[in-house]
Amino acid sequence: MKKNILNKNKSFSFIKIDLESKKDFFTFTPQQHQLYEMVYIVKGTLNYKIDFQKFILEKDTISLTRPWQIHQLLKDNSLKDCEGYIFHFSKDFLPPNSIVNELFEENSLPVIKIYPAISENINNLISMIEKEEDIHNRITSYLFCSILEYILKFKKPNENIYYKNERIYTLVRLIDEHYKTEKNTQFYADYFGITTKRLNELTKQYLNKTLLSLIIDRNIIEIKRQLLYSNLSIKNISDEMGFNSTSHFSKFFKKYSKYTPSEFKALKTKL
Repeated sequence: MKKNILNKNKSFSFIKIDLESKKDFFTFTPQQHQLYEMVYIVKGTLNYKIDFQKFILEKDTISLTRPWQIHQLLKDNSLKDCEGYIFHFSKDFLPPNSIVNELFEENSLPVIKIYPAISENINNLISMIEKEEDIHNRITSYLFCSILEYILKFKKPNENIYYKNERIYTLVRLIDEHYKTEKNTQFYADYFGITTKRLNELTKQYLNKTLLSLIIDRNIIEIKRQLLYSNLSIKNISDEMGFNSTSHFSKFFKKYSKYTPSEFKALKTKL
């Protein structure tokens, strides 16, 4: 049974990066979908772009992409020697889906280097998944969850804000839920019942960023996604992002990206 086909409409699917998939499946256009994605490299290197930032995925490296993040394979000479796996999955596929919140957190690096000994265990689990006739069964769910548990367990603690401060972890999720409508720092401070000064001290301590910069960065990323990969007009994007006017929206984007919305939209063919 051939199972190396990614289906973005199913709760779990995967593809092996090999000569066949590179010829028949791979696309180098930017991708965006509603599932989580994990890329695991077992040989060679792969150049990858996630939300406008370039990464080099090497052997024993894993990249994690959340739903609706823009990601793109970059075509170059190293691709022909690259081998690995690409997994797509939903939270509902996993038995304890809380692991997704810990592993795919906002503001953590999307690329993880793992130890060779751990890679061997992960490879064994993938081999077991490949042998399953029905990859949407409970066995596959637990096997894949075990892979994620291995990654989380051996991810360096200083790369994972979940281990740093519970309020910071909650704050990052709160910003991700409310960044369009709540751009004022007071809203987030009120949620925790502390002053904006104290919350700012915590974000600087654990994330090396101010609270305001976290809110701004989340807005800028989403605006860039909409400008380049949606069919919405600049006015509609402005409304969608919670701005009072297109003028305010344009000034905000220009201040923090160095481009007007129109200028950035025109960059689509160059990015």
